[in-house]
Amino acid sequence: MKRSVLVIGGTGHIGSYLVPRLVGSGYEVLVYARGETKPYPYSPLWSRVTQISGNREEDEKKGVLGEHLRRIKPDIIVDLIAFEPESATYLVEAISGKDIHLLMCTTAWVYGKTRTVPTPENAPRFPENDYARKKVAIEDILFAASREGKIQCTIIRPTHITGPGKTFVTPFGDHNPETVQRILNGEEIILLDGGFSTLHHVHPQDVADLFFTALSNPEKAQGEAFNCGACYAMTFFGLGEFLAQSFGQPFRFQSMALEEYTEKFGYPEEAAMHVRQGCCVSMEKAKELLGFVPRYTPEAAILEATHDLIFRGVLEVKKG
Repeated sequence: MKRSVLVIGGTGHIGSYLVPRLVGSGYEVLVYARGETKPYPYSPLWSRVTQISGNREEDEKKGVLGEHLRRIKPDIIVDLIAFEPESATYLVEAISGKDIHLLMCTTAWVYGKTRTVPTPENAPRFPENDYARKKVAIEDILFAASREGKIQCTIIRPTHITGPGKTFVTPFGDHNPETVQRILNGEEIILLDGGFSTLHHVHPQDVADLFFTALSNPEKAQGEAFNCGACYAMTFFGLGEFLAQSFGQPFRFQSMALEEYTEKFGYPEEAAMHVRQGCCVSMEKAKELLGFVPRYTPEAAILEATHDLIFRGVLEVKKG
């Protein structure tokens, strides 16, 4: 019999790559999502997916999601959109004692400010924003239930997901494509604090592949947390220089301390978070336990994402 996989939030950036691979590998795949987002890139294998439309928050309150789980009886659950601790508690109660492998997507932001480079999975977690604090709470709920023998779970902590279909963290530290456009134009940009903090871009294909590898090796993956980034990170300066050189432009920048920038232009909340927190995780655990090695370099992921933005008219490349 085919093993069944329920992917919660499966039409987003990770699911767009994971779901077709699951189908192509012989799994029976069910996707629970709002139905408002179309997979990107699209695959004809989606015609073989059972789609379940629903609003997670409402369906949890009404018990509808639990009814879906009892009816479907999946062998594996991949949860890509748990943002509230209550969602983790709900799942624990719904699958407790059942032979179901739960794989949960959290985030590398659980580590907070980078203290060890690269950061291993057993590093202390010091989350610095509400999003990351909730992800830590979700991890704690699942790990506690796992230790008590109630569930079988695996945690995946992606870094900066970067690929077709969305913007990415720029050399300034935000998601504003105008920063990238200035680089493509050969114009000057601002690098906060010299641009020497770290970014760790990862292609969604690699995130999907690590989920697939983990669910295919439950005896090694259950009870574990795995980072998911490229094989190495880049600095903000390195990213800016790479983009400029890739499009035949000199990299022009002005270094500015965050405090000076704030005094002149106001506090850049998103950029400040990326610059002052940094991100550079170790991928050794996934390699040693699961034999997983990311296929994309951060440069390849960035270049693919940039060309997709050009294709969709978000960015322009000057001719001549």
